[in-house]
Amino acid sequence: MELPADLRTRLEGLRSLGVITGAGISAESGIPTYRGIGGIYADRARGAEIVESLSGPTLQTDPERTWRAIADLAQHAGPAQPNAGHRALVEIESKLDRFVLLTQNVDGLHGAAGSENVIPVHGSIHVARCDHCGHEATIDPATTTASPACMRCGAPMRPGVVLFGEMLPHDVVRRMDREFAVNPPEALLVVGTSALFPYIAGPVLEARRHGRLTIEVNPGRTDLSDVVEYHLEGGAGTYLPLIAQALR
Repeated sequence: MELPADLRTRLEGLRSLGVITGAGISAESGIPTYRGIGGIYADRARGAEIVESLSGPTLQTDPERTWRAIADLAQHAGPAQPNAGHRALVEIESKLDRFVLLTQNVDGLHGAAGSENVIPVHGSIHVARCDHCGHEATIDPATTTASPACMRCGAPMRPGVVLFGEMLPHDVVRRMDREFAVNPPEALLVVGTSALFPYIAGPVLEARRHGRLTIEVNPGRTDLSDVVEYHLEGGAGTYLPLIAQALR
């Protein structure tokens, strides 16, 4: 497998890069995707049940159901470890003057691999947060099947993730805007996502509109495949190391 020759040439002089990742990058670590090939939503009934369980309204009316759903997903993920795609992004970050990584994933594998400038837009399943006093605590999501009590004020804590039907945190939105709109990078790389959310597809569409380099890595085609300049059809573990090698 090789990169197109003209893409390799353009990558050689690159000094800044924005990356957007979705569940597909963690598939090679054994974590199921959602809408991708072989994803959880392939079983429509199970997919609908998961969405309902992991929704803001369910958290308000039946929080234990939400916590059990998160624990179930974490148990199915098992002892997942960063894969070649995650590690390649760490190498890419080390080679550039500026790098920002926006991830939809809540598994924490980018941080575990060593990526530094990460925006976890949907939060982390390894964190619980108290809406009463703002305290956050690290948890084991696979064994946390009920709302833990806040160690500071005693109130029930919520999962540290953005659930279906909830708004993104204001500080995350501001940071996304600053990194991708106010001061956009030279190029944008989108990996392993169906890009259905407007705040994920938007930066890619904007980059393409302004003639910046846009690359998609995905084993299947998405709504962005005909938008980006380069669609690389394959896994993150195959193509991201090649992109890292091409950078100087």
